[in-house]
Amino acid sequence: MKRILSLLIALLLFPAALAEPVQDTVIATVNGEALWASEYTAIESAYLYQYESAGVNLTDPAIYASLQDLAITYAIEQMLVRQDMEAQGCYQFDEATEAWFNDMGKAAYENSLLQVREAMRTETSTADELEVYALAYAEMLGVTEQTYVDFYRDQYASANYYQWLIRDNPITEEQILTDYQARVAQSQALYEQDIPAFEAAMSNGGDVWYKPAGYRSVLQILLPAQGDSEEARLASVQPTLDTINTALAQGESFQTLISLYGADQNFSDPAFMTTGYQVHRDSVIWDEVFVNAAFSPEMAAPGCVSKPFVSNLGVHVLYYLADASSGPVEMTDEVHDLIASLLYTARYTEAQKARIDALAAAAEIVIH
Repeated sequence: MKRILSLLIALLLFPAALAEPVQDTVIATVNGEALWASEYTAIESAYLYQYESAGVNLTDPAIYASLQDLAITYAIEQMLVRQDMEAQGCYQFDEATEAWFNDMGKAAYENSLLQVREAMRTETSTADELEVYALAYAEMLGVTEQTYVDFYRDQYASANYYQWLIRDNPITEEQILTDYQARVAQSQALYEQDIPAFEAAMSNGGDVWYKPAGYRSVLQILLPAQGDSEEARLASVQPTLDTINTALAQGESFQTLISLYGADQNFSDPAFMTTGYQVHRDSVIWDEVFVNAAFSPEMAAPGCVSKPFVSNLGVHVLYYLADASSGPVEMTDEVHDLIASLLYTARYTEAQKARIDALAAAAEIVIH
């Protein structure tokens, strides 16, 4: 149903995505229930729109036929699932929940109409004209307030169905802990001795559950500089460097001096000021000059300050804030819930696939 809701919004906002109207005929029956052309067309349009947006050549007859096959298979599977959901009582809700579905559906429908009005707004259009257009366009697509009400009902019924699917195989605390330990062990084996691999995984949003030792938290004062050589650029900011050194000698905090002189906008975030940049001797994500300065003899212990150095960004002065923590990702409530969600999704996905296969094998399906 998420795909269908996305399609509804996409069609409302992008007229070019609208398929040609079709005669509403029965194109298949599933256990005696009709699959109408209008229902199938919405699913087919979703597939075509998504693949075309991804650059797939839909003029290729073989590709187009393959997508149509995927669409009809998906449509039939969704019918089988819905029939099963109804048989298992997943659509049985109390009056308060039904009222909530109606309220949410109404709000979502009105918001979609608002998006259409804003998308079609011009300097000369009036509010009445936009309202008429949005309503007419929604009617042409067959999108109504009930469409959104049904969406919310389907979402909640699906949640009930997922619980029913894994009713005999629930997620336990022991399984969550075991999965957490397995993830940590895998990350430790991959990254404990391979800093470039660790940083590549972090940069690419990889599944990382262990941080190697040896990182330190580093703050910096970045000074924009002028000149064609390192000497010239250092000279251009020397008065500011002298002021910074004097302030540090008098006990001023490096953090305060960052706010007074630093041009690195990352430190405008108070949270970043407490962590800074994470740098390792073997880091590959930082310029070599930055890493060398972070581990220079002057940076012998937390609280130390580096000599100024030059990069293409300007002149830098680093501060050794602290040794960064290493080891497994902490098992916080958020991490616990994430693992539980991942296990739950994997389990009901597997159970649903098996259930669909069983339903399809026992179903009477006729494609006209």
